[in-house]
Amino acid sequence: MTLRKAVLSAGVVLALAGCGDDTSGPAQPSDPKRNGGLYDAVDVCGLATDDQLKAALGEAPGTKERRDTDSLKACSVDGVSGNFYLFLVLVRPSMGAAQQVAYDKGTAKDPKSIDATTYSSADTGEAHVETASGELVVRVSFVYYQDGGSITDAPAVVGRLHTLLGAITKKT
Repeated sequence: MTLRKAVLSAGVVLALAGCGDDTSGPAQPSDPKRNGGLYDAVDVCGLATDDQLKAALGEAPGTKERRDTDSLKACSVDGVSGNFYLFLVLVRPSMGAAQQVAYDKGTAKDPKSIDATTYSSADTGEAHVETASGELVVRVSFVYYQDGGSITDAPAVVGRLHTLLGAITKKT
């Protein structure tokens, strides 16, 4: 084998192994989204349009009410029927967002994985979808008021919540 062939072969082996100085290969994972500062100024009620809320509720949205506490930013959105509401929550956890979602998933009743950082849970009275979005945790819930009714098609409700969650995470 000539020296030229040996160098060329070594270069091919290094490129295939991901070694060397070639930066044209697959992109490295980007740094996680740094959005923790958004938390202090955000109005959770403004993270979704009325059309997005209507799609998630299955009817027009009624009254929106901020429900912020010391540990979370939240918004309650009634459906016009008065039978159920959406609860939108944004949390900046002291642990990492992905770790918080994993913990919450571990305590949820019958959780279902949607992807690595998103899960859902549902029963007859409520459904939830939660995800890590950078440094924040975003949760969207559909909840029937007592004697307001029950969820008869949980996969459809979870699907609507997941769509709303996607729209919200684009803004966070």
